[in-house]
Amino acid sequence: ARFVRARDLESSAVCSLERFEQPEIIQTNSNMQIFINSDAYTVEADASVESVKAMIENKTFVPAHLIRLVNGAEVLEGGSLAGNGVEDEDTLTMLLDVNGGMRKKWKKKRMRRLRRKRRKMRQRAR
Repeated sequence: ARFVRARDLESSAVCSLERFEQPEIIQTNSNMQIFINSDAYTVEADASVESVKAMIENKTFVPAHLIRLVNGAEVLEGGSLAGNGVEDEDTLTMLLDVNGGMRKKWKKKRMRRLRRKRRKMRQRAR
């Protein structure tokens, strides 16, 4: 880029032309903002998934081993956020990794009923 500096414009003396180089601005800002269930977190681009889970645990008091983070349709399991394709201002979904299924009490009761029914059928068959 060229800039012209006029020294002494009033007296039409010799205007000196000087060439100035502008230094290039290099952005080293590796911080990015991500949103997880309506909460905003500022993290490094190379932050690990485990460190983000620890940040969530500190803020929401949910144990880190129960947290599953989902970006779109991809579950973030390990590695860095950038390695998993998370970009600036992405929204991640936090899911709880809890066991589901039938409650033990009902399963136990059902098994008792089935055993009783089988015993009756065997008694009738004799």
